[in-house]
Amino acid sequence: MARVYFDSISTSITRDDLREFFTRAGEVRGVLLVTDKVSGESRGFGCVDMATDADALHAMDSLKGSSIKGGPIRIEQPKPKRGK
Repeated sequence: MARVYFDSISTSITRDDLREFFTRAGEVRGVLLVTDKVSGESRGFGCVDMATDADALHAMDSLKGSSIKGGPIRIEQPKPKRGK
């Protein structure tokens, strides 16, 4: 499974919206949308687990510069963890 990070999205975007958006690039295994612990509202970033590395690369290439529900989305590959 390969992870793709996203941010800069509208706080009105739901996990279902993200699943539908990323499915254009390949099989989506899971969506994590980070929410505020107190209010439960979206914080506008998270990650998507794609089925394969190829799906993740395709998502980063084909969806880069796209918009979701009329607003921007920034898509990035995972950054290496410190100390590894």
